Order: sequence, then structure tokens, then C-alpha cells
Amino acid sequence: MMERNESRKYLQHWLNNSNRPLLIIGAAYSGKTFFAKSLENEPQLAAIHYCTKIDPESLETGTILRNIAWQLVNRFPNLVIPKLASVTFLTHQNSALHHFLIKPLQSLPVPKVLSFILIDGIQKEIIPLINQLTKSLPSWLKLVITSRTLHDNELKIFDRFVILNIDENPNELIDFIREKLPQIDSDCVFECCQGSWFYISQYSRALNANLLTLPSTSRSSNDDNLFTLSSHRCNFIPNGVSALLTAIESELPTHLNLYLQLITASRRPPTRQRLIAAIVLTANRPTNLIESDLHECEPILECTDPLILNGAWRERFINDNECEEGHTLWAQFIQRTGCDTLQTLIEFAYHLAHSGELHYLDRIRILREFGADMIELKCPVFDYMTTDLLVKAGAVILNQRQQKHDFVFACTSGDWTSVMNLLDAVSIDELRSGLIAASSRGHADICKLILQADPHAANYVDSQQWNALRSAACNNHDNVWKSGHECVVRRLLKCNANVDKQDAEGRTALMAAAFMDHANIVSILLTNGAAPNIMDNYGSTALHLALSSGAQTFDHNETVAVLIKGGANLNLEDMNGRNCLHIAAYHGDQNLPTIIDFIQNIDAQDHNGRTSLMLASSQGHLIACQQLIEHGADTDAIDEFGRTALIIAAMSGFLNVCEMLVSFGADEGHKDNDGAVALHYAVAHSDLQLCKSLITSTTVQATDTRGVHPLLIAGQRSSVPIVEELLKVGAPIHLQSHDGLSPLRAAAISRNEKVLKYLLEYLRKNGEKLELDELDLDGVPLIHTLLVLRDRSMVTMLLEYGASATVRDSHGRSCAHIVAQLNDLKLAAIVRKYGAEFEARDEDGRTPLMIAVWSSNYKICHYMLETIGVAPNIADYQGATALNIAANNGQRDIVMLLLRFGAEPSICDNLGRCASDVAQLAGHDHIRVILK
Repeated sequence: MMERNESRKYLQHWLNNSNRPLLIIGAAYSGKTFFAKSLENEPQLAAIHYCTKIDPESLETGTILRNIAWQLVNRFPNLVIPKLASVTFLTHQNSALHHFLIKPLQSLPVPKVLSFILIDGIQKEIIPLINQLTKSLPSWLKLVITSRTLHDNELKIFDRFVILNIDENPNELIDFIREKLPQIDSDCVFECCQGSWFYISQYSRALNANLLTLPSTSRSSNDDNLFTLSSHRCNFIPNGVSALLTAIESELPTHLNLYLQLITASRRPPTRQRLIAAIVLTANRPTNLIESDLHECEPILECTDPLILNGAWRERFINDNECEEGHTLWAQFIQRTGCDTLQTLIEFAYHLAHSGELHYLDRIRILREFGADMIELKCPVFDYMTTDLLVKAGAVILNQRQQKHDFVFACTSGDWTSVMNLLDAVSIDELRSGLIAASSRGHADICKLILQADPHAANYVDSQQWNALRSAACNNHDNVWKSGHECVVRRLLKCNANVDKQDAEGRTALMAAAFMDHANIVSILLTNGAAPNIMDNYGSTALHLALSSGAQTFDHNETVAVLIKGGANLNLEDMNGRNCLHIAAYHGDQNLPTIIDFIQNIDAQDHNGRTSLMLASSQGHLIACQQLIEHGADTDAIDEFGRTALIIAAMSGFLNVCEMLVSFGADEGHKDNDGAVALHYAVAHSDLQLCKSLITSTTVQATDTRGVHPLLIAGQRSSVPIVEELLKVGAPIHLQSHDGLSPLRAAAISRNEKVLKYLLEYLRKNGEKLELDELDLDGVPLIHTLLVLRDRSMVTMLLEYGASATVRDSHGRSCAHIVAQLNDLKLAAIVRKYGAEFEARDEDGRTPLMIAVWSSNYKICHYMLETIGVAPNIADYQGATALNIAANNGQRDIVMLLLRFGAEPSICDNLGRCASDVAQLAGHDHIRVILK
């Protein structure tokens, strides 16, 4: 998936610098969901939810919160989420959100790294939920939402949000065009797509499926088998999404509208089998023909089973009037196959309500025949039209007093009265889920009630592998000192709760309490026989987890002390081979000196060969590093990559750690397995002081296994002061890497203009040869590389410092050949100013004009013929002229252009073929007619 780098940079800047939520807006199909999906692997993304009209449940408060909560539980294992009923989210939205999600989040230790939740494609019905989340989420968990472009009055609702208009950066869209449609001029597509990323994706899929073809003016290159389209022929490309859909629709099956209406009208995306069954039953089409049609429709489907339409196809029949036929067919299908469940009956009512009276005049009677008058609804269903029809057919919507209260919600919120009233009426599973919820909130009185009713509930494990004791040990309560979690734990233990009960990941109540730094609970559990050295599925003990929280509080220190006193083995290793000292060093824990006293080997290595000192240096923990060294840690120990603590600190750019390690005698000249010294990594950070601490006469000369030395890296990624410092100490300015890269070339290719200029001036000042026209190992001069990068300022700078505009690559191509291939008039003007030869021949005898014709580059052809005045009748070594090439490729516009500027049709190639003959052989009769 293509990276939207500019938008990512903005998101990262917002995350690190703003305390406000973020709203990403853009026109329909402008790539918002595409961007959201590209963030799924972002380390700081805690949860993501996609709202879409094709799945109406995705817009329901309960669905959104459950989906987000499930992802947060996976990220924060000590988050206890109660099992609230769906109706609770509707009837008590504010309170449900607080007790279901916000209160548990507020109880967690504050993570070191900020995280964010992303909700994509918000609709007006969830705006109240968005506003609640904005006000309630803890400061370390931020909110990002995406939406289509909003009107000014709608934007007022989001006045607290930072706004990113994703449409304002066209460069990302152009990159996407070049990735998906490399065979078509990006300027043309950019103009015609009108900002739609869907347009680009769908056009590409249509071309790949041969639903659309490129215009006749396109050509197939002998070099890359790609088609290119002359950029002035934009009228051949569908203009806008509607035009594209119309063009594709003409190539799809004749029953397309039937399929679109049925898929759109379905309450949820239908399975392939269900859609086929519905069409067979209601439209009398044979199964094999339907299967064939659906196969042909795959280029417009996002998913083939269940059937989900791609992008704008979903909105082809978005209005009820346009989709009545689809609803009618679904209603007929359900009526004929029967309503065997309440869900099917309500779905039947949904389709009847949207079918229109002409199709079903007696909808109320039909619903009653299927038992609608016997339904009791806890809340409105689907939409107003469906609910209204059901009520007219006799269904009853219960008011809040008539409905059964949510027992688990009462346990979660501490509603003792409701719990008492409901206690005898709830199921065993509800009772036990209520105990887990009450335990996590420290509601001791409610726990007492439930345990009196069902003592066995103490050992119940729910589907999420929670038990009451571990839930109480976590204590998801924002005011710990007010909660009764200690009483809950004692009562559960008194009821014979298994103190060492492990969940699916092997975690116990002791581990939960240790991670949350509940020292008193840890002490109670240990006193009642909890084993301190049980390992979870990842090999972590309770002490491992306590140290991994990264806390620096009195409660944390007390928890660590209690665990050590309770018999924790600090030398046990987790699945990564890390003991407690490794974990403490990595997090810079205050208890490090105490832990060192219990460790058998201070230089013990984990499975990556890293010692505690290396782990501390990787995170920049200066005090931890100093304490380890003072206790005898080896500063020059190496990991499996051959790296020392100094190299690891330099990789992360920790100046103070590097200075301290050097002061303790760390070897600046040590090479890792790649042959790199610490300075190789330091120069990438643009930190002058960091580099100075590592620069010696030896390290500036050091080359890695690829022949790269620090000055080469500095040329690519550093600033002028660092380059200057390296050169002062004797860095080799002419030394090339094994692949022929010099510092000068590295700076130029990386577009590091300031460093390039400094290096050029340095060489000139010292009377050294600039060697700007040297070829690299692939036989390409630097000026050609910069032309391909289309970097005009760097090209101009190099030419001003004496680079030749006539220099050839190993294939005899000059700068003029390159700009002809690129179709870039501004670059052509620059190299022409510095003496580029526009009639030079390459090794095959081709001129820049011929290269431009081969590439279908009309603009540069016109420029060379009219402005420069190149000769149109030069022949290559096979005797072919530019006109012969254009005739072979069927390029009508370029043929006409060449004829206008004096191209001679009668010139024959080495095989005796004139342009007309070539056109005939290539099957371009329209070109042959012109040439005759």
C-alpha cells in the first residue's frame, strides 16, 4: 500500500504537539479511508473503527464502543471491560460510556508513549458519541476522526478539533496516480479524476480487467512494455467519476442494475450464495448465468463474498426511490423462504417498508401473518420507516420502565439497589459476569451479595478469560483509595478463589496487581499463597510485569520491594531471554541498584545478545547506565549484531549517554558486523555535539562492509557543520563506496543542496578537481541522475559549477536524450542554456527527437522542432527517421506535427520501407492514409 508520507508527517506532528483531537476532512473518495487503512500498523494506533453505510451496525454506539474496547484490551491487558447489553448503550449512553470505557482507561498507569483512536467515516448519528469521547478520553489517548467535507455550520460542532484537509496536498494523489496508472500521463489523470482516489483505483482495475482500453494514440514501448498517453489528449480519458462508471458499465453484464440494486438494498452485504438464491427465486435467472455475470463484475467489487461494491458503485442506487426494486425482490425472497427467526422478520419489515406501496399494498396484513403483532421491541429498529411499519402491524416498543434492567451495568456502576432487585431474576452467566464487573470497580458490597447467592462464582472464567480475583487485582477504578478492592480480594479468597488461576495468556491475579502497582493487593495475594515465579505465555513473572510498567512512583517501588521480599526470582528469563535486570535497565527503573544485588551475572545477554547496559543505552537512561557501569558492567560487550552500548546509544542519538560511555573508556573505533562504527550512526542525526563526541582521526576514515564512511552518510542526511567537522579531522572527500558512491554524489542524489554546495566550494577552495562528469558503476553521470529526479535547482547548481551538459552515459545518451524521455520542457530549457546538443546521437544513432517520439512525448517534440529547430529527417543506424517511428506506433498527432515541420515521408530505412509502409505493416491504416 502506498504511503501518504506528508499526511503521516502531519499526523505525527499533531500527536506529539497538540492536546486537541484531530479531524481529517476531504471530498468523497479522496482517500481518507485509504489513509486510515495505511495507519493500521502504526505503533501508536491503539484502536480503529470504520463507519460505513453498507454495514449499518458499524454506526451504532454499542458496536463502535465494543470494537474499540476489544482492541484496547488487546493493547492494555489489564483493562477490564464489562459485558453491557446493547440497549444500555441506547438508553444510558453517557453513563454507559463512562463505566464501560472511560473509567477503566483512567485507572491504567499512564503509558510513556501517546496513543490514538481513529474513527473513520463518521456520520451525523454518531456525532454525540464523538463529542463525549472528546471530553472524556484520558490525555494520553487522543482521538482522530475522518469525514467528508463539512459545511461551515457543521464545522462549528468540531470547533475543538485540529483540522487536516487531506485534499490540500495534491502530491500524494499524483504519486498514487503514478503508482496505479504509470501508462497514462499523470497530469491528464489528475485533471480528470477531480481529486478522487476511487477513480484512480477503479480505472486501474478496469484496465487490468480489459473493461477499458487506452486511446489509439497510446503506444507500447520496446523497452518496458508500458503504454504512455500524450498529455494533451486528456479528452480521451473519462472526465470524472460518473463518466468513468458509465464507461465501465457499458462493458458489464446487461443485468448489472439488478445486481447493484439487490446488493445496495441488502441490509448487510449479502453472501454470494444468498444473492444467487434470491435472483434465481425472484428473477428466474439460471444459476450458471448469474455466476458468470458476477465473475464479470468482480472488477467493481471490493469483496466477492460477501458481495461489497467498490467505492462510488455503492451510491449508484443510494436513494429509496432508486432502490425500491431491490427491496421488493428481497421482500419477495424472504416471503417465499419464510421468517424462521425474529431477526429475519424484522429484516422482512425493513424491505417491505422501503419497497413502495405499489409493490406491497397490504404490507401491514402480511407482517401480521408472520407474527409481527407478537413482537416486543426494546428500542426502535433499523430506521423510522421500519419501526413505524412494525408498530402499525402490532409490534410494541417497550418503554424504559417495562424493560429488564442490565444487571452487569448495575454491578459496574455500583447500583446496589438495582442489583438487589435483579439478583433472583438473572441467569448464572449474568450473575458471574456481574461479579467480575463489580470486582474490577471495587464494589465490595455488590460482590458480597453475588458471592452469597453463588459462592462458585469466585472461580468463574468468562469468554475473555477474566476471573473475579484477577479483575479485582487490576482494580479499574479512577479513585483507588476510595474503592473497596482490597475487601473484594479478601472476600474472594475467603470463598476459595484460585489465587494462581491463569487466563488464556497465562496471567494471574498477582501479575495484574503487580503491573498496576497495587502493592497492598500484591502483599495480600502473596500472603494467601500466590506463587511469585509463575510465568505467563511470554515467560514473564509478576516482577517482570511490574518493572515493565515504567512507573516512577512510591507505589511502584513498594510493589517491587514486596515482590522481592515475597520470593521473586530476579534471574528468571522471559521468552526474549531477559531477566529482571534487563527489564529494569530498559525502563530506567529506580530500583536498579537493589535489583543488581540479586543478579548472578550483570553482563547476562538476552536472545539478541544484548546486556542490561545495552538496553539502558538504547533508551537513553543515563543514570541506569552509570549505575550499571559502576557495578562492573562491560562497556565493550557486543550483541549478536556486533554492536556495543556506545553504538546502540549513537543509533538512537543519545548524546549524554555517548559522552558518558566514552568517558568510561568505551571504544569509539569498534566496528559492528556491518563494519560500522558509532560515528556512522551518529552522523544521521544532524547533532553536531553527538558527532564531535565520536569523531577521531580513526573513526572519520572507517569504512563499513559496503565501503561507506561517515562523510558519505553525512552527505546524504546531515548538515553543513557536521560535514565541516568531519573534513577538519581528515574525512576522505574522494573515497567512494564499493558501488561507486562519493560524498559529492551522495549529497546530490539525496538533494542535500546546502551540503552539496559546501563540498563543491571546499574542493574549489583547495584547488582539487571537481570530477562532476565521472560515471558511476552503471555508467551514468551525476547530471543524468539529477535530471531523472527532476530536481531543477540541483541540475542548475551542478551545471553552474562546471558539469557538462554534453556528457554521455555508457549508452551514448546525452542530457538532451534524458529530457526528451522525461517530456520536461523546463529541464530542456536549462540544459539547452548550458550547451546540450539536441541533435546528438546515442549508440543506436537515435536523436533526442526520436527518443521523444518513442515515448509519445508530444510537448517536447513540439519544443525541439519549433523552438530549437532540430532536423526532422535524421535517420538512426537502422535507417529509421522520427516519422517512421511515429508511423510504427500509430501516433497521429506526432505524425501530423512532424509533417508540419518538414518530415519527409519518402525516406526509406535500411530494409527499404518508407513511413507509409511501416504504418501499413503495423496495422495503422489511419496513419497510412495521412502519409499518402
